[in-house]
Amino acid sequence: MKKIAVTFTSTTNERLEKIKQAAPGYEVIQMKADDEQILECEIIFGSIKPALIAKVSHLKWLHTFFAGVDSLLKPEVNFPGNVVLTNSAGTYGIGISEYLLATTLMLMRRNIEYAKLQFANKWERLGEVKSIYGSKVCVVGLGDLGDNYAKRCKALGATVVGVVRTARATMPDSVDSLYTIDQLDEAIADADVVALCLPGTSETKGLFDEARINKMKPGALILNVGRGTAIDTEALIAALDSGQIGGAGLDVTAPEPLPEDSCLWQRDNVVITPHISGNQTLELTNDLIVDKFVTYLQDYVAGRDFERVVNKDLGY
Repeated sequence: MKKIAVTFTSTTNERLEKIKQAAPGYEVIQMKADDEQILECEIIFGSIKPALIAKVSHLKWLHTFFAGVDSLLKPEVNFPGNVVLTNSAGTYGIGISEYLLATTLMLMRRNIEYAKLQFANKWERLGEVKSIYGSKVCVVGLGDLGDNYAKRCKALGATVVGVVRTARATMPDSVDSLYTIDQLDEAIADADVVALCLPGTSETKGLFDEARINKMKPGALILNVGRGTAIDTEALIAALDSGQIGGAGLDVTAPEPLPEDSCLWQRDNVVITPHISGNQTLELTNDLIVDKFVTYLQDYVAGRDFERVVNKDLGY
């Protein structure tokens, strides 16, 4: 019997039953990503340890539970060209956009500083804060994550501009104006908040270097939930020191994990989290991930094309 390996650790019995019902004639087995038994499977849902990828012979399709696949497409991993790769893009937008919104408001309302005062038992007012209402938010990368964040900012009264890789025939309802990546400097010039929702590719690496950061509005906030490599860390530190950047929300960093001796840790105007904005502790996200795989699995069993396959050259 053909086998499906389920290495997605948040697969409950109820979710596993959904998978089994979608694939009659397949044996569905829960296992760890480094289990040698995975080499016998035709389909993997979840992940596989890179060290095992070179050994696969039966594998025809890998569906990852995460959206970013850069770790699988590194040259040293040598991902098999004949294996179809799909991901869970489109399932994290709600969770990560809520993280982005929470971080935006934390920085605008100086919540970190007030938290420090609370823990020091001090009743002290810090003065001026900012509002998302009437601000300008630039969302760089208008996929599922960026689009969901843009919608929430717009609903709270912000003017929202989006930046996309290539021009679109129609402008999404989530933004007030749309730019392409070659117009990035123009898009960020007067933005109060710049949010990066980008995949980790050669095109996005170092996108926000010293020169680009200095083209942002003085005192603007920068947020990053894509890949840490999109921002030059040393340039960011210098911009925070000078006041060119008013604050940063970093769920991803370069390097990652962020070293314990990094000077970013102790700043009142920086929010740092350990790459958890899309964490599977949100059950809604887990349901969406499994439902997406089940839909793809139904297509696979029926011989239909997938809605979307990862372009291994582009990296997403």
